[in-house]
Amino acid sequence: MKISNDVAVELKKVRAALDNMYDKLNITLYKKNLGAKVSYSEVKIFDSVSENFEYISKIVRDLQDSERVED
Repeated sequence: MKISNDVAVELKKVRAALDNMYDKLNITLYKKNLGAKVSYSEVKIFDSVSENFEYISKIVRDLQDSERVED
């Protein structure tokens, strides 16, 4: 696939946005478990969207590695 330099610049912005979202989502939170005794269990928010991130990241990397054409 061939992409223009403008597209390459936009892909860098998308990649930076993905990296930023990863940093914000890759934290451990705690969910309150109600019962006779209150307890908490760890919840990693990123785990619920990790497959989506992997898919998007792979596409962005593939596009960034594409051949560039003159604008």
